[in-house]
Amino acid sequence: MERYGWDARVNSWGRFLAAREGNVPDAMQMIQDHESWKESTFPIDLSTVVLQDILKLKAVSEVDVAKEDLPPTVYVNYAKLQTLEADHSPDDVVKAFVIFTEIMLATARDPRHPKASQLIDLSGVSITSGFRVDILKKIYATFEPNYPETLSKMVMYPVSKVVASTSSMLLSFVNDSTQKKFVITDSIEKVCEELGWDQKEVEACGGVTEFVSKHEKAGDSLISS
Repeated sequence: MERYGWDARVNSWGRFLAAREGNVPDAMQMIQDHESWKESTFPIDLSTVVLQDILKLKAVSEVDVAKEDLPPTVYVNYAKLQTLEADHSPDDVVKAFVIFTEIMLATARDPRHPKASQLIDLSGVSITSGFRVDILKKIYATFEPNYPETLSKMVMYPVSKVVASTSSMLLSFVNDSTQKKFVITDSIEKVCEELGWDQKEVEACGGVTEFVSKHEKAGDSLISS
């Protein structure tokens, strides 16, 4: 999988500068580190057995049913992701996340300012005892330095109000600017509002997970027969 033109240097510099709050030397170092990351990461070989396993399980997929003024969503089924961690390298899980992020940003409505949202579906995951925050850390460690200013919203659902109130401690590794884009909720109404989904359809499907199953673009074209 090759890099797409959405990340051309002429388009990307402004994002890196904004991510480092206008500090030119820091932004230059960030983009240099990013270039090194690109050279070591791409092209991604989609034919590897472990990556094919991840794609077939549909732990990560695309949901493009947003309103015109809202970006599409990278969907992450966290329960499946945690299952994968037992048998696959964390790097392979991150690669799957990168693949879908790349595809969605490459087809963004405005290629100069590409945006995508992320939905972390925590259905069936106990965030107080069963939540593997280390997986989220690995994803963040790749996303934050290499995809600056491309995140519209990260929605984590369902999370109780009590746990959501302590989320700053749980997500202490996330910088303040990115934390402002996080929506941690147990409300379907809030999920639909942030991602531009039809709440009535989501409820008719039986919930968020079922709605995604109906509308996901799980990358069938990426899966070898």
